[in-house]
Amino acid sequence: MAHFHSSDLAYLMPPVRLRWKRHKLQFRTPARTSRGVLEERITYIIEAENEYGTGLGECCIMPGLLPEIKETELDFWCELVEQRQSLHPFEAPSPIQFGLESALTAARNAPLARWNTPFARGEDSIPIHHLIWMGNEDKMLQAAEAGVAGGFTCLKLKIGALGWQKEHRLLTTLRNQYPTIEIRVDANGAFGYDEVKPILHDLAELGVSFIEQPLRRGNWEQMAELCRISPTPIALDEELLNHSERAEQASILLDAIQPQAIVIKPSLHGGLLTAENWAACAEQRGIKWWVNSALESNIGLTSLAEWCALRAPGMMQGLGTGRLFTDNLRAPVQLKGTRLYYTPC
Repeated sequence: MAHFHSSDLAYLMPPVRLRWKRHKLQFRTPARTSRGVLEERITYIIEAENEYGTGLGECCIMPGLLPEIKETELDFWCELVEQRQSLHPFEAPSPIQFGLESALTAARNAPLARWNTPFARGEDSIPIHHLIWMGNEDKMLQAAEAGVAGGFTCLKLKIGALGWQKEHRLLTTLRNQYPTIEIRVDANGAFGYDEVKPILHDLAELGVSFIEQPLRRGNWEQMAELCRISPTPIALDEELLNHSERAEQASILLDAIQPQAIVIKPSLHGGLLTAENWAACAEQRGIKWWVNSALESNIGLTSLAEWCALRAPGMMQGLGTGRLFTDNLRAPVQLKGTRLYYTPC
């Protein structure tokens, strides 16, 4: 198993020049979560140019989870890294760190992929799960049926907005129709502590493999108790926010809560180097992990996919969001059926 090291960013030779562009992404269909409805999002594409070519990275956030990116911040960090010709790990705000790491590693190896892996050579692909956004019961059922018909073996449903009675009915229908399919659910912190306890038992009876972030982040004691008593495995997601800057902080959180899994989102959780920390800390404790996109464009998805292929080849990831946008950007990563492939542009 290969790793991405901070030394990969220590010396950027030949000299790198940095700039950024603002881009608006339009959703094909409004994306509904427990935090609201998304119709569009602003993202920033960072370009790192040297004499061999240009490397691209993406800097974006999920609304309501991190402060909005200020364009003056992007100017500051691009100018600072140009002056230093290096990027210190864990230093910039998470979205900017991820964008800079992605751009610089791409430029370092231009015109090739960031890392020489079977995935980057077109010899392997990455399996992904099928994400089902919140909607009414009929639409969610139709989306799930379309996913299974398309060959997906794992369905992930957003829950927490329809009311548990309707969501339980939907999950029951899916389990009856597809007894062998893997089902995961993502609550995005929608439930209260007492409210979620019977829900966890219902999910266990339905054979749901994981529930992501059942409580709002910050309730460590309650989350730890749920992880201890829940018959349904719990994966932390938003809980990783603001606890990513150093490996010891990841260790403290994981030791305190002891989840069954964590969901790593590099653009929200500190960047690719921090993702390495989270993965290593989880593995040391026997905690499962996987990567979900944070609704990046194809530029960010390419960076995520290349790192996943380096760090955990063959593992199922949550990187199937590239078809969400009407005006996605051209990049090497392509979703074909149930898997991601790398095809150089």
